[in-house]
Amino acid sequence: AKAYLDAHNISYVEKTGTNTDEINSAVDKLIDEKVEAIFTPTDNTIMTAELAIYEDLADAGIPHYCGADSFALNGAFFGYGVDYDDLGAETANMVVDLLVNGADPAKTPVVILAHEAATINTETCEAIGIKLDDVKAAFGNLGIGVVEITTAKSFG
Repeated sequence: AKAYLDAHNISYVEKTGTNTDEINSAVDKLIDEKVEAIFTPTDNTIMTAELAIYEDLADAGIPHYCGADSFALNGAFFGYGVDYDDLGAETANMVVDLLVNGADPAKTPVVILAHEAATINTETCEAIGIKLDDVKAAFGNLGIGVVEITTAKSFG
């Protein structure tokens, strides 16, 4: 991401955090610096902190883009990347092939999972002032669908 931003002369700020309090602090600083957007890769620490930061980001009008669709379930504006259901199913298939069917690990092919939909949190989309139809049109032009979800504050 940094190489792309550098190549396109787009400025960025990096922050890190190893726990929810540090993530909250980093987000507060990014809001104070009036960043236009935030990107976080797939990271369990960020995922855990998402329910604590998404409302502050929405109130500030800052879209949070994440490296996995599940982040949008916790309030982030946008998730695109790893679909853990697909990843788990493919991993299980490989394990069965290796352990049950006796496949040779050295000959097991690398599998790249294609993700064909961006996950958009419609509540956050509205809160930050982005029109859902515009999001759908932009991704439609790229051949990527949009899955609409809302924030789940508890999973039970």
